[in-house]
Amino acid sequence: MKKGFCFVAMSLILAGCGEESKTVSYETNVVSEDSSSSLQESSSSSEPLSSSEAVASSSSSSEGISYGELLDSRNHKTYKTVVIGKGESAQEWMAENLNIKEVNQYGFCYENQPYYCDLYGMLYPWETAKKMCPEGWRLPSKEDFEQLTKNMGNSFTEGTRLRSKEGWPHKDGTDNFGFNALPAGYKLASDDFRNLREGAYFWTSSQTEDGQPLSFSLIDMFDAESVSINDRRYALSIRCLKDK
Repeated sequence: MKKGFCFVAMSLILAGCGEESKTVSYETNVVSEDSSSSLQESSSSSEPLSSSEAVASSSSSSEGISYGELLDSRNHKTYKTVVIGKGESAQEWMAENLNIKEVNQYGFCYENQPYYCDLYGMLYPWETAKKMCPEGWRLPSKEDFEQLTKNMGNSFTEGTRLRSKEGWPHKDGTDNFGFNALPAGYKLASDDFRNLREGAYFWTSSQTEDGQPLSFSLIDMFDAESVSINDRRYALSIRCLKDK
């Protein structure tokens, strides 16, 4: 991590396939910035919208991966979706980061430049993130991300296999399952933005016993993924998961 963070590592066990299990990093982000910093709205020109209806349909496949489509009628934007896993444990994920801003909701483009929203989607504080997925889709929990790693085989290389094939300066991913995680970075509670092209940070709906929200992260230098405790005022990416 860049200046402004220190990590306090604990252990988090994710269940493996069969009798296997694995340990990944469970981190607490300690912020050195002024805790009184407030969120400010992005300069994005996205139009306010109200409806949350969404329609999913099938689409074409690419390199052996079969994509679907999610039509978000709030702004008529179409997102790729992808099914990862088989049978009852299969999950349908958005294969792109959410990129929509609604009335009275905070959302940010990296460095407040709409160009970055076009590339990477918007960044959202946690309280906003919980409200932003379209109807029939939801913000995934920590357990949903754990199931994702199980569906991929728990090989300790999920980070590499979820990352996009380009855009990561040190080590591009292989994107084996079509998740296409992009290094969108994040926003601090202040006006500072960090780690563009170095990490993908996704909010979960889960929180610790004392109410601190959890995120799922993929870092440029590492093959595995991590689950971290974050300040709810941080703005991270969103990947919605289809309700069953």
